[in-house]
Amino acid sequence: MSGWNLFYGIINFVILAAGLYFIGRKLVANAIRAHRDKVSGDLEQAAASRVQAKELLDGLESEKARGAAEREEILRQARQNAEEIGRAAAEQDRMAAGQISQDAHKELRRLVHHQRIERNRQAGEEITAAAAELIARPENAAGRARMTETFIARLPERLQLTAGDLSAIRSRGALKVRISSSEDLAEEDLGRIRAAVDALLGAAGEEPEILLESEKKPELIGGMRLQIGDTVYDGSAAGLLERTRKQLASFDSTDEELIGALREQLKRQNQDPEVYQIGTVISVSDGICRVSGVSDAMAGELLEMKGGLRGMVMDLEQDNVGVVLLGNYDSLQEGHWVRRTGRITEVPVGSALIGRVVDALGNPLDGAGELNTHHTRPIESPAPGVIDRKSVSVPMQTGIKAIDALVPIGRGQRELIIGDRQTGKTAIALDTIINQKGKDMICIYVAIGQKESTVAGVVEKLREHGAMDYTIVVCASASESAPMLYIAPYAGAAMGEYFMYQGRDVLIVYDDLSKQAVAYREISLLLHRPPGREAYPGDVFYLHSRLLERAARLSPEAGGGSMTALPIIETQAGDISAYIPTNVISITDGQIFLETDLFNAGVRPAVNVGLSVSRVGGSAQLGAMKQVAGRLRMDLAQYRELAAFAQFGSDLDKTTRATLHRGDRMTELLKQPQYSPMAAADQVVSIWAVNEGYADRVELKDVARFEKGLLSFVHERLPRLDDIIHTGKKLDEGQLKALRRVVEEYAESFE
Repeated sequence: MSGWNLFYGIINFVILAAGLYFIGRKLVANAIRAHRDKVSGDLEQAAASRVQAKELLDGLESEKARGAAEREEILRQARQNAEEIGRAAAEQDRMAAGQISQDAHKELRRLVHHQRIERNRQAGEEITAAAAELIARPENAAGRARMTETFIARLPERLQLTAGDLSAIRSRGALKVRISSSEDLAEEDLGRIRAAVDALLGAAGEEPEILLESEKKPELIGGMRLQIGDTVYDGSAAGLLERTRKQLASFDSTDEELIGALREQLKRQNQDPEVYQIGTVISVSDGICRVSGVSDAMAGELLEMKGGLRGMVMDLEQDNVGVVLLGNYDSLQEGHWVRRTGRITEVPVGSALIGRVVDALGNPLDGAGELNTHHTRPIESPAPGVIDRKSVSVPMQTGIKAIDALVPIGRGQRELIIGDRQTGKTAIALDTIINQKGKDMICIYVAIGQKESTVAGVVEKLREHGAMDYTIVVCASASESAPMLYIAPYAGAAMGEYFMYQGRDVLIVYDDLSKQAVAYREISLLLHRPPGREAYPGDVFYLHSRLLERAARLSPEAGGGSMTALPIIETQAGDISAYIPTNVISITDGQIFLETDLFNAGVRPAVNVGLSVSRVGGSAQLGAMKQVAGRLRMDLAQYRELAAFAQFGSDLDKTTRATLHRGDRMTELLKQPQYSPMAAADQVVSIWAVNEGYADRVELKDVARFEKGLLSFVHERLPRLDDIIHTGKKLDEGQLKALRRVVEEYAESFE
């Protein structure tokens, strides 16, 4: 039994061993196979990795090379940009340095001028004081006596009776003679003076009573002074020294020239006495004073008063004259002396005023030093006669489409700009001035009754656009007295006439004449002149007519220049039938009426086509502009009329809708931002393109973009068009055909 157990045990062991062998062999084979597959996969993956690594390395090398090239290009571009920036900066530095140098040079010249004037003023005071002390010394008594003897000896040939003296003699039957001398006069000298006066009256056929007064005045230092009626014959040393002091005080010269002028002045002590008329202030108030004496004063004459104040004669009455005061009159009092200058009120003129800001008397306001000019011109002068004038035929481009196309202005014309407050009147005038750059035209802007800050802004805008290089600004601000506002336009006209009679073209803007009329009304009422309509004096029409008639285009024989006037008038609630607007409308050659409703609706410039007109018309318009804008006024008028009716109904026929459609685009085209005047050629192209319907498919909001792109395209394709239009001739068929082809090409490509 135990043997069989052993046998079964061995059999089981063999079976178990065989099973384990086969199972283990299979497991080992699978394990070997799996390991071999894994190793094979790893080898394949390693090979693929080697390929990828090689590709990556190749890519890295390629990227490295490309990066290096890009880096070099970036560095090259950066170096180039840096060089350009450096050159630009250097150029800006050079220009800035030049500007600084130029400004510094101007400032240095101004300081030298002021220092020289101040030095000469002090020198004049010291010299005259020393001379007065020297003449007054006892040892110079013989010289003082010689001055008196010379004065009396030459008196008969110098004495004269003025018209005022004769009038006073005939009304009073007496003539007052006052003798003032530094020393007591001998009876013989008094007799010689009386004899000279008797001879003068006898020659005039008059026998009045002579009221002779004699007084001793040591302040005369030497010599004597004689007054007959209002006329003074000054042969005193004090008068000579005072004249010398005044001359030296305003003398801009070197020391040698100063000494020469002093010697020349002192030599005149043995020459004829100075003759002038004097008067006395009898009342002063509100910028007006009454003066007795100065019986021969002329209307518009400049009077000199105590303290250097000046006035202009406005009223001539039998026993006194009415004078408007040109300056601060706080120190003027009754009893102060007044002296005639013998000159009509005048202002400095000449090229030295270009680029400057001056007041109504020509005194600088811009702090750039004194005016270097010795030319003057009366503020009022006769207008050119009919024979001296030439018809207006040369265009004066404003650069504003709505004006150059609808109400053209010619050189020598007077075109009124009229409208309510804040409707863009000044903007039109400034754009016109800016548009004259490079057109050889002198511009004068006269600011009447405006705030100083407003005028400063105008000057800054003109300077920003380079217009001050050919512009003069005359400023009579709202803070100044009524007489300064009254004479400011006349002063500007006098400055313009100087250039006109030299053959130059001038543009003058009066901004605005409504304030001048108000100032004149104030002066007239203070002078007790009778008021008329709206309290204006009866001659207010003459106020503006004698100003605006001075604008003209001269014939070649008279000089060939021109002065174009753009007066501005402010209306109240659009009432152009008021007194002053109707006056100026009847004087001028047309008007540009700016409507408040259009301005508020965004149509700027707000030109009312129906009320705006130019009486010169197409005579002062370029041929091409006249050709393309001929029907524009009628089309716009028709559009405005249809637009007014269309708002009451929606059922419109096709023709009406087309008219409104194109009118909308033309109105949009005529809008123009401020300070951006357009060349005439650009205006012609724009208006022609819209008139021909090339903008009909353009959305209203895109009209401005369409115009801008069109002008660039046309300039690129037709570069000679600008020269052709400025010849003044109309465009011929060939030129129109070329323009049509270019505009069609642009219109088709416009999106």
